[in-house]
Amino acid sequence: MLPGLPVAAGLTNREIATRIFRSPRTVEYPLGNVYRTLPIRSRPELIRHLSRRPVSGAE
Repeated sequence: MLPGLPVAAGLTNREIATRIFRSPRTVEYPLGNVYRTLPIRSRPELIRHLSRRPVSGAE
């Protein structure tokens, strides 16, 4: 799963975790990696970034 996609859909970490049967902490860790890699500082900034780019490799 690409962690940014459910965030872009407006889901919280807790909602994402519930859907994938994991803890919210399990969701937070990869999101933190995305934030550091891109570099992004907030959820709204991640959503803006994802809305500008087409999703490749997601089926």
